[in-house]
Amino acid sequence: MTKSNYDWMKYIVTSALPYVQDVIHLGNLVGSILPADIFYKYLVMKGEDAIFICGSDEHGSAIEIAALKQGTTPKELADKNHEKLKKLLTDSYLCTFTHYGRTGTEQNKEVVYNIFNALDRNGYLVEVKSEQPYCNVDKRFIPDRFIEGTCPYCGYEHARGDQCDRCGRLLNPKDLINPRCNICGKSDITFKEVKNLAINLEKLQPKIKEYLLSHYSNSWSKNAINNSQGYIEKGLKNREITREIKWGFPVPKAGFEDKVFYVWFDALIGYIGISYEYNKEVAEKYWLDNNTRLVQFMGKDNIEPHTLLWPGMLIGSNLGYVLPTTIYAYEFLNWQGQKFSKSRHIGMNIEEALNLLPGEYWRFVLASILPETADTDFTAELLMQAVNNELNDIVGNFIHRTLTLIKNNFDSTVPSPSSKPEIVGEINKYANSYLSLFDSIQIREALRSVIDLAGLGNEFLSKSEPWKKIKQNPDEAASIVYASAMIAKAVGILLYPFMPNSSKKVCSYFSVEPKLEEISLDLAGKKLNLEKLNPLFSKITEKQLELLKEFSGK
Repeated sequence: MTKSNYDWMKYIVTSALPYVQDVIHLGNLVGSILPADIFYKYLVMKGEDAIFICGSDEHGSAIEIAALKQGTTPKELADKNHEKLKKLLTDSYLCTFTHYGRTGTEQNKEVVYNIFNALDRNGYLVEVKSEQPYCNVDKRFIPDRFIEGTCPYCGYEHARGDQCDRCGRLLNPKDLINPRCNICGKSDITFKEVKNLAINLEKLQPKIKEYLLSHYSNSWSKNAINNSQGYIEKGLKNREITREIKWGFPVPKAGFEDKVFYVWFDALIGYIGISYEYNKEVAEKYWLDNNTRLVQFMGKDNIEPHTLLWPGMLIGSNLGYVLPTTIYAYEFLNWQGQKFSKSRHIGMNIEEALNLLPGEYWRFVLASILPETADTDFTAELLMQAVNNELNDIVGNFIHRTLTLIKNNFDSTVPSPSSKPEIVGEINKYANSYLSLFDSIQIREALRSVIDLAGLGNEFLSKSEPWKKIKQNPDEAASIVYASAMIAKAVGILLYPFMPNSSKKVCSYFSVEPKLEEISLDLAGKKLNLEKLNPLFSKITEKQLELLKEFSGK
């Protein structure tokens, strides 16, 4: 196998931080956390020096208002959902974070203040005035997304103050016809002039543009490149970083003490702050070294913050933090032709999904349909294809057939071939393709190469029929089974980033670790651990699929 195209000393892998207003849905998982975890596991199996940082985004008006509606405090709601989400992601979906933290810690607060003060010192903050919606019933400013009304373009009666979900138009609360507060349901809304602080992106634009041109590569998603270029061409506008709410870090500047930082500001800095929450020495080892490759995964709705605001903050602060090396943004996953919607009961969250399939199965299914280049529609047919046809009939069936042959006919020992079949040479071809695809962040296609290798092995076994030759031509049968064992081991190892527990189970049969260097290890004459050999996977049933109907809207 050839080595990676990259020659970095260290890696930081991050996922867009999940917002803990509620349990995230499968679309959130597939759009950032899952591919980030898969890529991190790939680095681990290569032996790279890498950390995977993620955590709960816990500030902002959405949590404040959700807590108000539930009769609790934002802190209590964030605490509860943070622990629940962390457990789901690690225990059920097998994510191996170096650290899963949160944005409300003292460590993140310290980093936020350091970057804010540096931006201020360096002349990249400006005062701005704007009009913010104020509910006279609730006696509070309300965020754009918590105002509903009729869309002036398509007439949809439940358009939000920031966007219409029916026609997709970006909106301003003042655009809405008959706007109403989504907290109290009343229409007693006025717009008050307020003063806030903004990051001076107009001044930073030349440096941000220079950064983008020097960092674009074949490992950036096309939408990240195209969207950021579009914003640059139009000209960047100053972006507010403070808000008139209570739940967040107070702003440490005279005249703005009654405000808190806008949630996106401390959430982006949270990547660094969560690293410090984990370990200061580790944080500085990775974040303050230009030989670190920072690889960031997110949904396409997070492109602008990560390609423009985040680099601008780091460049403007001039504190030496690593800039993003790779930005990979996924398109959206839709649910059977509709957008995920908790209020309309469309689509499963990651807790509900476990009632249908184990988390490791979902890892495989979602990786097989990653929306890398276009929005993808999750359907029952795609689920059946992934689980029954690909996972069970191709991957699981091939490995089980091979190991059963060895157990029943060769005393659980891989036979030594009289001559190595040519197909053994195909293993390196598939493994090299796998490496190349991962290095260019084509994770879905990397999984496809694993499935295709298992399919090649299945076809080889079916055509060669070694079970018929064991007595008539034992040398030929031995060569066929040896080649099949080598392929099965490779499939088991390459499966690791996608299905770590299943990969480890396959590897345990061969007494190897899920490491890339183990693929070329010769198995001739090796005794395998096949006492507890059982089929790896099972098919999903029509009865199980009935559960999907409960999440199709009401």
